[in-house]
Amino acid sequence: MSRQLIALPFALLAVSSLGACATLSGGGEQASAEATAGAAPGARAIDRHAREQVAREDTLTQMAFWAAEYQTFPNDIEAAQRFSEALRKGGRTDRAAQIAGEALSRFPDDRQLMTTYGFAQITLGRPQQALRPLAMVAATEPENWRIRSALGAALDQLGRFPEARQAYQEALTLQPNNPRVLTNLGVSHILAGEPDDAEPILRQAAGLPGAPAEARQNLAIAIALQGRFDEAEQIERVDLSPAQAAQNMQYLRGLLSDPRRWNDMGRGR
Repeated sequence: MSRQLIALPFALLAVSSLGACATLSGGGEQASAEATAGAAPGARAIDRHAREQVAREDTLTQMAFWAAEYQTFPNDIEAAQRFSEALRKGGRTDRAAQIAGEALSRFPDDRQLMTTYGFAQITLGRPQQALRPLAMVAATEPENWRIRSALGAALDQLGRFPEARQAYQEALTLQPNNPRVLTNLGVSHILAGEPDDAEPILRQAAGLPGAPAEARQNLAIAIALQGRFDEAEQIERVDLSPAQAAQNMQYLRGLLSDPRRWNDMGRGR
């Protein structure tokens, strides 16, 4: 097993669960007029129909489309939002963070840009950069459970586990029994070196409708880290090949035999 399987699922889940929550800022005709005014000389007008239709295309097509829109209309907030988010969803996380950061210099109060920037920084393992923008969004969107889950992921990456769990609990108050938030909460306990506390949380997550594969994978990790390797391997085989599951168990046996590696995985982050 790579270290990523243990150390990263909580961040990936936080980011993916937040992807659907972003909403475009308003502005209507005024925003369009300002964007057109800021376009390069002789540039075409914004094609609203094309922008609506591109949402039906594949990720690469969307990335290319919004790259062209952003280059033509650098002062159009929708182009900035859509381009940065398309990059993030397409796996161009470094570039997504860069574009969102550049756009925030022009639109410093835009919550979608702050959200995309925060998600990207979590995925890149830069939680300190994610905290401020996500906290600002959380303060203005008290019902946004996804933002609180993302804050928990950032705090976990910083090793601030009690604060992370508070953020997850706030998310669960807004979205009870959400399997992704529960998975993140369970991983928080794994990272803190508390697999026995993680196990019941991850069992709950894995048993819920819509549970992600990461819920089962991390449940297997929590069980293996308590020395129950055969049980853990059977759980992993739901999503992985027998060979991969066996390799994962070998890796986890190594963690238990070398406390320094455990510290590097969890408490040392």
